[in-house]
Amino acid sequence: MYSHYVPRFILKKFSDKLSLYNIHTGELAEDIKVDKAYSQKGFYDDDTEKNLNLKLESQFGNLLANKLLKAENIIELNRTELRLIKKFILISTLRSLGNEPFLQKEKRFYVDSAEHWRNYCRQNNISAEKCERGIKDMQPPFEEKQFSGETPYDYWMRTLNVILDTDGSPQEILEHPDKTYPAHRWSQIIAAGYLAFWDSEYKHDEFVITDIGMTSENEKGWNGVTVHNSKKLLFLIDLLKKEKEKDSEFIKLLQNQIDLQEFFHENFQMYPISARRMIVEISPFYKFRKMYSWLYKMPALKDLTELPNENLYAPNLAVYVKTQTDALIPQYDPDDLYIYDIKKLTSAETRYCNELFLDRINTHLGFSSLRKAVRSIVQYKRDNSYPYTPRVDYTNLYKIIEERYGGNLNV
Repeated sequence: MYSHYVPRFILKKFSDKLSLYNIHTGELAEDIKVDKAYSQKGFYDDDTEKNLNLKLESQFGNLLANKLLKAENIIELNRTELRLIKKFILISTLRSLGNEPFLQKEKRFYVDSAEHWRNYCRQNNISAEKCERGIKDMQPPFEEKQFSGETPYDYWMRTLNVILDTDGSPQEILEHPDKTYPAHRWSQIIAAGYLAFWDSEYKHDEFVITDIGMTSENEKGWNGVTVHNSKKLLFLIDLLKKEKEKDSEFIKLLQNQIDLQEFFHENFQMYPISARRMIVEISPFYKFRKMYSWLYKMPALKDLTELPNENLYAPNLAVYVKTQTDALIPQYDPDDLYIYDIKKLTSAETRYCNELFLDRINTHLGFSSLRKAVRSIVQYKRDNSYPYTPRVDYTNLYKIIEERYGGNLNV
């Protein structure tokens, strides 16, 4: 059985036919039918293929067609719909090409984290007692069940099915008897962020398609060039130290933000759902930054991200049925309402987002037409010129663009 590792109902929202560029062979194939794109025989086992359709794709496909892509300016979601979207992007992160070795690395996450901490302790003369206390805090909240003869592929399928059997929340995954470390850890990451919807400029620049299913932006490094993800966390830790000196009641909120930041350390994650629109998961730091800017001097966006547009990070409006008495423990109801203003990207912003996708390709880069992707591809070449080395080599695609368009990009 052939399986689509990028959902077919998503691909159809780009175009009836697609263009695919193979980064390994340098070949550009055009007018490819959606049924033939991003699919591979035996990619999932039969049970996982069936579960993807019954427990996620049919429900999300309906929401996509009837609400997420129909809305022009505002999207309103109830609690069930919000959870469905979170489940979809969680699966999208773990389902695509190359995730088998990725999940094996994730399986060792806690072991590797402990080893990194021990090395740090040795290098910084931290006492053995304090070091072991730190390692204890790093331990996972459960022990994985071990299955005799389970292959890395089997472990990948188990991880996907654990998510599919639940609503994708950390709470339900924790209750699943066959839960895995990656399923639970990534559910915490997705739960920590808040949603946004961004539209491409579309007239000239559409979103491209990645066979990894998503991409993300790391925060700008201290020198403004290299990437790190420590600025947001260190700001919160420093703020916590100052508040402790004042014995402020704000401490619990800050500690919660630090915990969330340790889960979701990037700036944002992006999941295209059409050539025009994508779902974005944004670091909780940016909601905190917006809500408490009246109280503290916050880091400037230009020091954190290449998209310093305040409007893009504005949090959604939440209307709760139940009275909220504790900011750290929300009281949810299925009829809670979440209201999102759809953000419109400029051409430059669209091209930058596409550059992030171009940087995360396993084999195939896709788009509805080369004409709607050419500016992003050329911008990727410019931004990765000497002395920078691109992560992905598009040399042959640059040649195709030069032969087809020359120096004229007003196409």
